[in-house]
Amino acid sequence: MGSMSIIEGNELLLRHLTKQDLNDFTALVTDPLYGKFSPLGKITEEVAATMVSNIVENYQKSKYEFWVVVDKLYGALAGFVGYHPVFFENKLQEMYFVGFYTKYWGSKFPQEATWFVCDYAFNKEQIPRLISFVHPNDTTALMCAQIMEAKFEKQALFLGAPLFLFSTSKQDFAQLNIHRA
Repeated sequence: MGSMSIIEGNELLLRHLTKQDLNDFTALVTDPLYGKFSPLGKITEEVAATMVSNIVENYQKSKYEFWVVVDKLYGALAGFVGYHPVFFENKLQEMYFVGFYTKYWGSKFPQEATWFVCDYAFNKEQIPRLISFVHPNDTTALMCAQIMEAKFEKQALFLGAPLFLFSTSKQDFAQLNIHRA
């Protein structure tokens, strides 16, 4: 992990987060609507700065796959996607995550970015399974779970927040990939 830098679609570009993205990243994660659906809750500017530093540092340690999603038409940061290891239910698992500016909710950007990340995780990195924690009212994240053929497992507490736990396997995604071609 940590080796991929760019994925390019027709209308979007996925690239690694850099320290130059701090202002855009901070604006996104400090938005009250983002905090409403995130298990991290409300995020301050100081916490956002620490997050960016940790993410950029962890690329080198190969613990994160975290990409910003750029709207190619406007050159603007639309959101972020990725996966990283989490310790949940006494085992290390790969967790998929997604976050977008509200103007991109319901657009094709979250779904396309999700498909690119799953394709990379399953087919390039050979990760067998991804889990995802989704706030029950986060329709964008729920759509992304559907895009990745995720199966609802149960309600679960993650970082103290009651969330839905979804999972998808490489095999399930491969079936989806056949239908997409």
